[in-house]
Amino acid sequence: MAISVLVADATASSREQLRSTLGRDRELDVVGDAADGREAVEIARSLNPDVVLLDGSILGSNGVAVVEGIQLASPDSAVIALVDAADIDLMRNLMRAGARDCLTKPAMPEEIINTIRGVNQSQVKQRAVFGNDNKAPQGKVIAVYSPQGGSGKSILAANLAVAMAGALNAPANPHAIVLVDLNLQFGDLDLLLNLNPDNTIAGLAQKGHVGMDSELVEQYLTTHEETGLRVLVAPSAPRYAESITAYTVEQVIDALRESFQYVIIDTTSQLQDVTLAALDAANTILLLTSLDLLALHKTRTAMEMLRQLYTIDKIQPVLNRANSDVGISPQDVEEVLGMPVQTLIPSDGRNVVKSVNDGVPVVLSMPEAQISKRIEILAQQLIGRDPGAIGALANTPLPPEGGFFRKLFGG
Repeated sequence: MAISVLVADATASSREQLRSTLGRDRELDVVGDAADGREAVEIARSLNPDVVLLDGSILGSNGVAVVEGIQLASPDSAVIALVDAADIDLMRNLMRAGARDCLTKPAMPEEIINTIRGVNQSQVKQRAVFGNDNKAPQGKVIAVYSPQGGSGKSILAANLAVAMAGALNAPANPHAIVLVDLNLQFGDLDLLLNLNPDNTIAGLAQKGHVGMDSELVEQYLTTHEETGLRVLVAPSAPRYAESITAYTVEQVIDALRESFQYVIIDTTSQLQDVTLAALDAANTILLLTSLDLLALHKTRTAMEMLRQLYTIDKIQPVLNRANSDVGISPQDVEEVLGMPVQTLIPSDGRNVVKSVNDGVPVVLSMPEAQISKRIEILAQQLIGRDPGAIGALANTPLPPEGGFFRKLFGG
């Protein structure tokens, strides 16, 4: 069955050229054209095409409104926008409004056709998986972030993803959970999980210029055989990190959340565009800190910034090495951050280091350890389950409350 396409372009000659280009492909059927945004919305409402190809000439300052109008008028139509320049902010806004992809002009005919095909295949796959609902359910995105290097962030992300994969029976449900390594220069999730990936996010970024969808992203995932966890690995060398933009990250996350119930993202400590793209997309931000003066100072600064960007219920502090006897207590941490810390991960250097050296997450190698049980509790909570008896087994004694932090931070 041919893919029905509505062409929207302010210039008659451009509309005719697009019609001619698409008409050469037997799989595409141009069912109508529009000269402005309002007309595009009305024609989409009446024809309900598979794809609406929007040229930047009709977007102007109302591009977001046009895309949103088409999505309301014809929810089953996938919008592809052709923009005049690589304007990342414009592309981001159009994607957030509901556009499935953006192409930079001048786009080659083959690129346009391949993008239409790819976007339509993704739409068809969604309908097959999620039925005929107008809007497919979106997977939950959990970003693990710490402003302090060496906080144990990647170890937590890897073990948490493995624990969630076990709870969700990922081997029997291959679209249960995916782990993404966004530490683009020095990512090491492949080492922590003892993976030998054939593909990385860098290769995906190069392919993604012709259209990013769940089917394409799937080809670049590596499977952790023991748990069924899917992993999108960081580039093999730091030099490849520059090829991955915030727009690429947004596309990848959007594609993954279409196919997976949960997307776990290990971010880098630097608050760069790529990191912010992940935090923007996240339903939950696990803000990791420790009983360390410098770490807490950075975490408080990060917390102040995150509060300006997001609602407070999106941010969930996690205290790592929470039983370290360093004269600072979890209560001090709560005073500094100005909110409760419900997740306390105990220190267990010997088991953690051994698990890293073996490439076997500690929740698998030492499931009875207190650190493993605390991570299991967090995993159960994030998927909406009551951790039950596990919680009673993980009550590690903590250092007594201290008060000197109040003076240090002017509390």
